[in-house]
Amino acid sequence: MGCFPSVEDKSAKQRSELIDKRLLQDAKQYENIIKLLLLGAGESGKSTLVKQMKIIHSSGFSEKELLSYKLTVCDNLISSMKVVLNGMGQLRIMLDVPRNKAHAEVVLSCHEPFLPGTSTMYPEVVHGIRELWKDAGVRRSFDKSFEYQLNDSAAYFFDNMERIMAKDYVPSSSDVLRSRVRTTGITETQIRVENVSYKIYDVGGQRSERRKWIQCFDDVKAVLFVAALSGYDMTLFEDCTTNRLDESLLLFQAICNNKFFVSTSMILFLNKVDLFREKIMYTKRHLRIYMRDYTGPDHDVESAGKFIQGQFTERNQNRNKLVYPHFTTATDTNMVQVVLNVVLDHIIMENLERTSLL
Repeated sequence: MGCFPSVEDKSAKQRSELIDKRLLQDAKQYENIIKLLLLGAGESGKSTLVKQMKIIHSSGFSEKELLSYKLTVCDNLISSMKVVLNGMGQLRIMLDVPRNKAHAEVVLSCHEPFLPGTSTMYPEVVHGIRELWKDAGVRRSFDKSFEYQLNDSAAYFFDNMERIMAKDYVPSSSDVLRSRVRTTGITETQIRVENVSYKIYDVGGQRSERRKWIQCFDDVKAVLFVAALSGYDMTLFEDCTTNRLDESLLLFQAICNNKFFVSTSMILFLNKVDLFREKIMYTKRHLRIYMRDYTGPDHDVESAGKFIQGQFTERNQNRNKLVYPHFTTATDTNMVQVVLNVVLDHIIMENLERTSLL
């Protein structure tokens, strides 16, 4: 009787075979997933690029997902007005209409956008923001916002405040793209493009978050490094003595030459071209003032952009490694779609070459 397997043995064998089969399937599926790592300093626009990937190459945002951003968008609007009001104190700008002081106090003391148990903004906060935005002093402070730390999307929120503050407001995809919540920890997003799956890992860019990056370094096929061109005249949120672009350059050098990424594709997104163009063309915040090595003409966007691109590519110390730069505006879906298609095609081609399929 010992020569014949028992019922328990057969059952155990079947379970083992089923587990092996699933492990094989998982392994094959994993082989078809391309892992991308999205890195960059804080406020570079990394998370906006991830949202664009979801819009372009996934199903976009459902109505439920859009509604989930309502609190964030309303909070961004209120926070933007608070920053402008605080900027008035820093710049010693007075309110043009004295009675607006009461409205300023209401907005500055607001810690929760919505009435308790609702998704409706406090009426006094709505009225306060509306009246403050009409004040010439507030507008003067806003026009000088480059002298303090104001969210890049503040102008968009102010332009759309009536729609945002409406009781029946539902955020649009454009609102979601411009909403800002600082990334903490590691966020994973998966998209599928022409039978190829990509996993994008977005990690917080602030200095306190960077110790977590090494968790994502294994088996990365490409690093997407995002730098904000418009940060050339700004300092870090977490360190007001460090220039944002200088920080990005140092960080890029460390990542590009890291031993983990010797054979990893390095894609450089020089982001926020729209804000960069506005500063270079229409303000006196010339690039030469903040980057002393720049000797090109003022008000020349192409020369300034190419100079900054060169500053990044020069940080690459590996002659056999290529850096692929792209100029982007992460909030422009059409522009991002064109750039992403080029980038993803390039990543696929490089991975095929590595596996000797080309």
